[in-house]
Amino acid sequence: MINRPKIFISYSWSPITNKNWTLDFAERLTRDGIHVIIDEWDAEEGQDKFHFMEQMVNNPNVEKVLIICNKDYSEKANKKKGGVGIESQILSSEIYNKVDQNKFIPIVKEYFDNGKACLPTFISNRFYIDLSSSENFEENYEQLIRRIFGKPKHKRPPIGETPVYVKEDEPTFLKTAHKLRPLKDAMINGRPNINGFLSDYFDLFNQTLKDFLLPKDTNPEKPPVDEVILPKFEELKSLRDEYIEVLITYIKFHTIDNERLFKIIEDAYNTVNYYIYDSYHDYNNHLQLFLNELFIYTISLLLKYEKFDSVSFLLSNQYAVEHENRDIEYQSYCWIFNKHNRILDEYRNQRLKLQRVSVSSDLIKERATNQHVSFEGLHDTDIILHYSGKLIHNETWFPRLSIYRTQYGNPRIIQKMKSKRYFEKVKPIFGIKTKIELLEKISKISSDQDGRYNRFHYDYREISNAFKNEVICTVE
Repeated sequence: MINRPKIFISYSWSPITNKNWTLDFAERLTRDGIHVIIDEWDAEEGQDKFHFMEQMVNNPNVEKVLIICNKDYSEKANKKKGGVGIESQILSSEIYNKVDQNKFIPIVKEYFDNGKACLPTFISNRFYIDLSSSENFEENYEQLIRRIFGKPKHKRPPIGETPVYVKEDEPTFLKTAHKLRPLKDAMINGRPNINGFLSDYFDLFNQTLKDFLLPKDTNPEKPPVDEVILPKFEELKSLRDEYIEVLITYIKFHTIDNERLFKIIEDAYNTVNYYIYDSYHDYNNHLQLFLNELFIYTISLLLKYEKFDSVSFLLSNQYAVEHENRDIEYQSYCWIFNKHNRILDEYRNQRLKLQRVSVSSDLIKERATNQHVSFEGLHDTDIILHYSGKLIHNETWFPRLSIYRTQYGNPRIIQKMKSKRYFEKVKPIFGIKTKIELLEKISKISSDQDGRYNRFHYDYREISNAFKNEVICTVE
């Protein structure tokens, strides 16, 4: 229930038009739910007017004192002392200075000939409400009402999370930082050379990835290699968030070139692939996990903005994997972005006796602080990548984030496939054209193989239970 605020009005009786205006004003305030105290209504015959006003000003139940400022009020307030004078409803500086000055709200009724508001000297520097003209009266009257009720039109927004770069004791300075603004500007303003800006940015992006590689002479025991790669993985969070900023701008302001986006992801993988798997020991598991995280974020954002054709392109095509001493291989996203993280999930887990199901998944969850992608979105995407891998490639993307339960159960996208219209929109991400084709593919997938992890720590439905015949496409 909204409180009925009490206010007191201080005003001049002259000219008579000012007194009548003030009484009309008091009536309107009353109709708007405010308890108005004014001498004409509340002062009794024989009561000392100055004493009455002083009581009202000092009364803690009176929340605001409105001072109706016309020329007469300003002149008399500047001259008068205490209760001397006929019009003791005019506030004196002595009374004003005795209480919290935030209690007073000057209401400007007139202006002097020199253009200055008719304010007594002791409140001449205060903010005031201008009710002197009919042109802005209603807008300013609303401002006054809101102030009396403590309901401002413009509220302070909630304070968000402190940016990561502020929290860091030693901020990560990225090579790509100076390329970010011109790239975003080019995309937002639709410049014709956007592809050039993209190439410049992602050339530096890939060079930056190399900066996070461990030296070839890394000793995995001194210090333990997991203690070396964890700080590097945390520093990569800045690069991840910068990538997210670029991708969101690209999605919002430009028609996505699926071939170019595919190549950006492919090049990032090949930039560090040599160093993770070919040239020396797989001590660069932080980069492996970073690429896994980056891929999940990419698909999550494309799904969020319903760029289903782009998702289909990234999931259905094979990536060219370059090797140092072997021919190029072509592999699906399931194989290259979903590898087991040996250093974190085995070595660190056992060394520190953490007894965690997946240390790498814990890290992704802890880092899910970007305002554009919720952890629930990442969780759903991880499971969708599993189903898409089965349906498109008959390969397994292991949804490690499914160790965490969310409030939604089955991914929201699959739940919404109950609608025929929505099914038609999202079917490309599963590599199908019809409901019949979907059910035929599912029937060929071994339910025992697909559901074997459900009995342990992971929580996702077998594909036949996720896409139920009696649910899919049942709403027109």
